[in-house]
Amino acid sequence: MNAIAAHKKSIFDTVLKAVIIYDDFDAAVHATALLERAALRADDAMKWDIKPWRLEVLKQPTLAALTAAVAATADLIVLALNHLDPPPAELRDWLKSWARHRRIKNAAVAALCPEKNHPQSTFQDEIKAFAEGHNLTFLGNHHVSNDGHSASFVHRLQQQKRLVEPASPPPLAERLSSPSHQSINE
Repeated sequence: MNAIAAHKKSIFDTVLKAVIIYDDFDAAVHATALLERAALRADDAMKWDIKPWRLEVLKQPTLAALTAAVAATADLIVLALNHLDPPPAELRDWLKSWARHRRIKNAAVAALCPEKNHPQSTFQDEIKAFAEGHNLTFLGNHHVSNDGHSASFVHRLQQQKRLVEPASPPPLAERLSSPSHQSINE
């Protein structure tokens, strides 16, 4: 691929940031796979920058503050937690800190929990209430497992991101290769 084709492709690439808070490695892998599948269905030029953090990190105040600061630019927070109902105080505090410091206006929170807990999940109810109270989009199991909803949400995020990203100037190789008619002999 030449430099011009690579540049044109990179103009349209969009990177969305996601943070996955997980309590079980398999839950983190599952959440990552869901995000990648939603991105593929939304647009080939969309990529995820995923930061997975184990829930225990939030129990250490300095690490919790650091992760909340890093997550301030996340488009999506995914809570991939298999063994919690209701959410622990550390998670609630972290979410509040993140919501206060977030820089992404249209951010979302996704709550993934095992199907057996889905119908009457206190965890999902609390996270949904949190999202609504902070003007966040909430994605529960029924949204995430339905590829149409997750793909359309990811596509909307991507479109919003493209509107605010400045277009970058052409690479130096492209500017140097364009014909110039200004020479000493002209």
